[in-house]
Amino acid sequence: MKKNSMRPHPDGVSGRFRHPARSGWWGVILLCSLLGFSACGELRPHPAVFEPEAYKPIAYRDLLDPGPAGLQAGQQVRVRAYFWQYLNYDPAIVPNYLTLLRYPVRWYQLQWFATYDTADLTGYYDLAAITPELADRYKLKRLDPIMLYGELARLGPGLYLQVFHIEPIAED
Repeated sequence: MKKNSMRPHPDGVSGRFRHPARSGWWGVILLCSLLGFSACGELRPHPAVFEPEAYKPIAYRDLLDPGPAGLQAGQQVRVRAYFWQYLNYDPAIVPNYLTLLRYPVRWYQLQWFATYDTADLTGYYDLAAITPELADRYKLKRLDPIMLYGELARLGPGLYLQVFHIEPIAED
């Protein structure tokens, strides 16, 4: 006579006994999904009306290292910079690919660009993004001095600057 392959449930309930390691995988998958989702970047909505006084002036070095300056996602900032070029590479490849899950169409529409702190090419920053419509409107040239108005947004563990407005600066 063949013995029943069903083992009793530890609580005395009949049925198959579930191995704890199998049910733990769902927890690991859920945790990884949440961590991956939080590592994604975000797209901030463009303000309906541009109000320059609402943007906090910051030093360019604070843009390069926002943590010690106390800058956080959601802050509207303005910073003086020198435009360098639009990028043909992805400046933050892993966080950007994770972000594609949240914004599959709109994220690809961002145009990334690089700036410098000075005309002597010091202080390289390549985590600024703008919509293609705004990029066409401003027609920036290399080493144009500009004032960037935008909002800091999450991108993985760091921040990027989503630019909403650019003003040329006349040099003396």
